[in-house]
Amino acid sequence: MYLHRPQYVQFYPTLRCNLSCDFCFNRGLSGTSDITLKDFERLVATIAGSGVSEIDILGGEPTLHSEFAGMMDTLYSHKMKTTISTNGCGNLHALEAVHKKSYGDLIKIGVSLNSAHVSEDLHEYLMKHRPMLKSVYTRKQGIPESARKYISQPGTEYYLLYMDVVDKDRMGDSLPFYDFYRDLHTLRKMHKNIKGVFCSGFIPDTQEYQVLTDVRCPAGTTKLSVLPDGTAYPCYLLFRNSEFALGNLLVDNFETIWNNPVLNVFKQFKGNPCRDTRCELHSACHGGCPALSLLISNDITAPDPRCVHGIAYGDRRQ
Repeated sequence: MYLHRPQYVQFYPTLRCNLSCDFCFNRGLSGTSDITLKDFERLVATIAGSGVSEIDILGGEPTLHSEFAGMMDTLYSHKMKTTISTNGCGNLHALEAVHKKSYGDLIKIGVSLNSAHVSEDLHEYLMKHRPMLKSVYTRKQGIPESARKYISQPGTEYYLLYMDVVDKDRMGDSLPFYDFYRDLHTLRKMHKNIKGVFCSGFIPDTQEYQVLTDVRCPAGTTKLSVLPDGTAYPCYLLFRNSEFALGNLLVDNFETIWNNPVLNVFKQFKGNPCRDTRCELHSACHGGCPALSLLISNDITAPDPRCVHGIAYGDRRQ
């Protein structure tokens, strides 16, 4: 089974950011100007016209875009189910404006909490609106202190993200997936509202997307990732690899992009390529993220380099 359209699109209206987080998977990307509101309207019309009704707005820091308010109105007019990912430090006024609009639950906001400090303004915003919260889980940092004070607040949705590594020199900052997965379940015993976010190339989310049972990962099978200029890729982790550019949503036919033969590598699953059969996750795992295998190992069919690195450096499952 293969979907006739993605379930959702990840869109980056800007790559500009007011922070410089060392774990950011978009570090070093440049040369792409912010999308104009006119082009954004065209792009959303194309996405909605293809039958896709969900979009994630990422960055960079999306609230730095000068037409952020207009983009929200555009998404609402097309009834796009939207999640905005923000660091909460870019433009709180833009986020407040979203809450004042009559968007209902159609547009949701997720705030990243990764530093040790939360400004007074951001604290007031978090207590007032209770947005979704998320943090990146690294070898050095589990749940940041800045996030711990909010996790136990009633109704809080908290997401713990498995760290992406796009640079060989940063491999030591990430844990093997089996350690992250174990730690996540330990934390969930203390905080029932914690959810893990990781590539379904590890453990496929077949309850949400049954198609992931028979494919390598979500890239180009349940999602597309799109740069500010409209160029579509299977995954945001492949933005550095021009050979995976599928076409441009502002110029090219959507069906042509979605049926690009470049996606064939993601549409098939021939078994877990990882040789560590001792791992308790091995039978369920699809081998991790092929994009990171390409970036770090120069082999898209190789097992996830974060796990391979962990084995090489003596990490052990408890």
